[in-house]
Amino acid sequence: MKRFFTFFAAAMILLFSLGGDGLPAVAPPTDLPKTEETVLPVFQEEEPEIAPVYAGAEYDPLLPLLKYADPREEEPKFVMIHFTSAVALTPEDPYNMERIRSIFVENEVSTHYIVDREGTVTCYIPETMVAWHAGKGTWQENPLYENRMNQYAIGIEIAAMGSKEDMSLYLTPQEYDEIPPSQIGFTDAQYSALSQLVSDICYRHGIPMDREHIIGHEEYSLAKNDPGELFSWDRLLSSLSPQKNGN
Repeated sequence: MKRFFTFFAAAMILLFSLGGDGLPAVAPPTDLPKTEETVLPVFQEEEPEIAPVYAGAEYDPLLPLLKYADPREEEPKFVMIHFTSAVALTPEDPYNMERIRSIFVENEVSTHYIVDREGTVTCYIPETMVAWHAGKGTWQENPLYENRMNQYAIGIEIAAMGSKEDMSLYLTPQEYDEIPPSQIGFTDAQYSALSQLVSDICYRHGIPMDREHIIGHEEYSLAKNDPGELFSWDRLLSSLSPQKNGN
């Protein structure tokens, strides 16, 4: 019996010198180097690659692009003409291009190109992206284009004002009468620049150079009135040439 208790005591000492799983009980080391906390990368949506634009345009994109445009899903089939100005905000300086640009930014709308009074063409959104310029509307009762013309049209804004009736959405008749005549309508420089720009767009995208495919905003959306009755479609179409321009 004495020998049994001696054996039992020895076994208990051995058991407590081991871990509960039978492994040696070892104190955790205290001199190991500390590991740095793992920081997971934060993935942000990448800006789309900026593609070449009309060679005759200055490039001043509205950034970030995905705040003012969508990825393009359809090949452009139309060119849509608009007019724009800051006359309702700054009637004394309606064609201040910085102010006009800010209107697009503040309202989160966009266009591919804008043509100032001197005929300078500026690109706000590359053609590989969908600018937000057409809004809701229909074209030739085709459901494909209903409220989706942005996907199919390259938008061009011209810094200009239309007739008194065209501008009635923005100005009273009295305010319109105070506008200097030189600021109403479209300039020769704009027609020249627009001819080269539209010719180039149509050439590159295979868009027919006719009134079925070069259209006004007012023709798509009944709520709009641009480019208005002062714009000469005959002058534009007769000046188009089926070749690349702007080089």
